[in-house]
Amino acid sequence: MKNKNIPITLALPENLVKDLHLYIARGQISKFVAQVVEEGLEIKKERLARDYQEASQDAEREAEAKLWETTLGDGLDETNRY
Repeated sequence: MKNKNIPITLALPENLVKDLHLYIARGQISKFVAQVVEEGLEIKKERLARDYQEASQDAEREAEAKLWETTLGDGLDETNRY
């Protein structure tokens, strides 16, 4: 099933807009921008996954995180519902 396109408004630097119109065919800009954003997001996701994996293998950092986990409930009054 194809994803539904949702119109959005973006503000881009003038030079990028000029280049889009110069190098990308009329009617293809949305498709081009979607492809570039999708590729950029994949790179971000891969980096984030790699960084989390590396962090989870850092024994010193993991020990510090476990220490902080013991403070999660400190100062919280669960009966106070605001």
